[in-house]
Amino acid sequence: MMKKVTRLYQQFQPTKYSLQIMPDSDKLKFTGTVTISGKKTGRPSNRITFHQKDLKITNARVIKHDKKNDESVTVVRINTHKSYDEVRLHTQEKVFAGDYTISLDFEGIITSNMNGIYPCFFKHNGINKKIIATQFESHHAREAFPCIDEPEAKATFDLTLITPLNNTVIANTPIKKQTINDSSQITTFETTPRMSTYLLAFAYGDLGYIEAKTKHGVQVRAYATPDNVDLTKHSVNVAVRALDFFTDYFGVPYPLKKLDMLALPDFSSGAMENWGLVTYRETAMLADEKSTSIESKQMIALVVAHELSHQWFGNLVTMKWWDDLWLNESFANLMEYQAVDAIYPEWKIWEQFVFSEGASAKRRDSIVDVQPIRTQVKHPDEISTLFDPSIVYAKGGTVLYMLKNYIGEKAFRTGLQLYFERHAYSNTVAADLWQALSETSEKNISDFMSGWLNRPGYPIVQVKWKPNTQCVELTQKRFLTNPDQAAQNNEPWQVPLAATRQLSSDLLSDKTDSFTLQDKTETAFLLNHDGTSYYLPLYSNTEHLNSILDAIKHNNISIIDKLLLIDNYNLLQRGGEVSTAELLKLITAYAEEDNESVWSSAAYGLAEARRLVEGDVSEDNLNKLIRGLVVPKAIKLGWHDTPEDTAHTLRLRGLMLSLASAAKDEKIIAEGLRLFKLANKPNELDPSSRSIVFFIAARYGDEYEFQKLLQMHNMTNNADEKDELASGLTSVTQKNQIDYLLSLLKTDEIRRQDLMHWWVWLLRNRYSRVAAWEWLTDNWSWIEHEFESDKSYGFFARYAGSLFSHRDELNKYKLFYEDKKSIVALARDITLGEQEIASRIAWRERNEDSVRDWLKSL
Repeated sequence: MMKKVTRLYQQFQPTKYSLQIMPDSDKLKFTGTVTISGKKTGRPSNRITFHQKDLKITNARVIKHDKKNDESVTVVRINTHKSYDEVRLHTQEKVFAGDYTISLDFEGIITSNMNGIYPCFFKHNGINKKIIATQFESHHAREAFPCIDEPEAKATFDLTLITPLNNTVIANTPIKKQTINDSSQITTFETTPRMSTYLLAFAYGDLGYIEAKTKHGVQVRAYATPDNVDLTKHSVNVAVRALDFFTDYFGVPYPLKKLDMLALPDFSSGAMENWGLVTYRETAMLADEKSTSIESKQMIALVVAHELSHQWFGNLVTMKWWDDLWLNESFANLMEYQAVDAIYPEWKIWEQFVFSEGASAKRRDSIVDVQPIRTQVKHPDEISTLFDPSIVYAKGGTVLYMLKNYIGEKAFRTGLQLYFERHAYSNTVAADLWQALSETSEKNISDFMSGWLNRPGYPIVQVKWKPNTQCVELTQKRFLTNPDQAAQNNEPWQVPLAATRQLSSDLLSDKTDSFTLQDKTETAFLLNHDGTSYYLPLYSNTEHLNSILDAIKHNNISIIDKLLLIDNYNLLQRGGEVSTAELLKLITAYAEEDNESVWSSAAYGLAEARRLVEGDVSEDNLNKLIRGLVVPKAIKLGWHDTPEDTAHTLRLRGLMLSLASAAKDEKIIAEGLRLFKLANKPNELDPSSRSIVFFIAARYGDEYEFQKLLQMHNMTNNADEKDELASGLTSVTQKNQIDYLLSLLKTDEIRRQDLMHWWVWLLRNRYSRVAAWEWLTDNWSWIEHEFESDKSYGFFARYAGSLFSHRDELNKYKLFYEDKKSIVALARDITLGEQEIASRIAWRERNEDSVRDWLKSL
């Protein structure tokens, strides 16, 4: 049974840290001193305890402060406890409640696992160089200095770094003072605001930057390695505009004097919201204005906006404990789209929000034992399992989008402003936010949100309605992709119906209820209009469904409603409510559609069908169907970008070419191979079609194309190009090429931050799936050593669970992972993996034959 750790903040409450650290980037070690001022609470004892991990505490001094004088307390023993990540200072005298100052000297290791203090490696002018950087979320500050490493333990920080000469040194706040001696520079930074330990950050190395200012006067700088400085212009532009947007939207100024952003060559996550010094993976921050694809530019804009919204949600106001992580991430997920829509309205980014965030959430949230948005945390090792992108980010953001639409933009925005005014620089729980929103909306938000926040899953709502009648009957139950499994809790949700026509009530609160249509318009009657709620409508009346399909053919429903209908069917066929053949029939009704977001949803449905017929003669019939739908569009769009292309056109070109090449269209493949032969560098190909050219070269080329792709990958320093080339390379079909790529995973040829991408792409590739799984099982000890402290550790179980769909695969999965369920960081993903594979097996057995028959009938 997992042990529950003691919350140290209940025993000691820090108010101020004075921290000096001297890293040695050559020996990959550091020394430091920290002085912690704070209040001892609770009963008298002979012990004061702080967090630390893998530090050597060499000296400790304790001083008690009272009204009359300061008194030294004798430390008789210093014990470190590895299993609890603690250092315990045992004292000769009893330590009573009161104000104390504790000073500790310590030594530590600059680690290789991209947590705590760690090195990033790059080359400049042929010389190997390092950046020393930090990553303290979620509980890795304890690897850098002794502290109370809990989000509620907010304090100010006075940081001093002693670093080599001729290095750029940055941290959360501006430099207060910098002096130079013979061999090093001493940099002291201004005092930080009151904040949690996980938000402290610093970095130094050979860095360049560009800068700009917001209209409110905040200095924004984007730092990168010298060769990449020019690639930060896009992210700086987004940052300046996003800071101004959030300042106006939240009604609270950005709290610091400056905002730095740093693109790191080695970074485990996508980005981290350290207050005043946001760190990024290079692909999430760097863009070449001429050669970067629109998909990457949009992703960068969303990531930057996400991290900057955290400067308020998460940094200014922070959750008390990790079970309210959603207060950080769910809001940032929603607000990134809110900001990007304001900055780039022509992108119509809410279409992508509904498709990518809503669909991702619903797929994950349809597994019986999935976690709710708010999940209790008993032990720090559980924290990494909370960062489930489909739940705490995507579902949380989608549910908050539903709440915003339910109470209205004005009430939502003024409620957030009230929340920030009340809780700035402090910690909160969900009730604090619901209180503010209840006041501004005059609705009981806590009651409304309780089911969505604290329970897993979402409802399917069966709609019984016949056109030209007024009575609508609705029934809700939890939707599961495996109908053989039963949900333990069948309480109804409070479901905003979001109908396209006026109903007698806009909320379904019971399991079954009747509603009356209040109008007699000819508008198509749909529920969850534009994805502004979070549920799955099932239109059970054939006439009703046909009226919707007729509206689609005559272009009389919105783009989001079009893509949602397909996405609903993607889920319904997984849950046995409709067949996969019905999904394919629905997609054929979209033959004239030219919106990229709609086709992205259709492409997912086509990929679902392909899983059922992989390697079967019926796959040729599926390819023929796909070619008939997409090749005319691909030919019309062509391979080359023009200045007149909109973001949607650029995305649609890539998608149509991708679908056509995967469906083995000979002319598309031949042209892709021709373009690849002509190109000597990645940037000689058009951004929207470049990744498809790489795929075609790997999938349909020979050894010459494979070697050329490898050479391109190894020669480019552009992280975005490397990612696209890796995605192409992992599409190979030949065993010797697959084996070679797998042999690279443990070498320096592939950065550790990128290993997960490579492995998942190889696992998704039907030709390399078995080999990729065998690589995992053969190399598990190494994976455990390298990734056990990484947020992505559980993804090794998660992705296999999302791809396997045969009984023998389930047996292999269970056999391998059975003895690993006791590992806290893996347990949840293993359980969900088993359940998802089981649901896919049931789905396959329900649909395999009918899909083959339907395809043959064509």
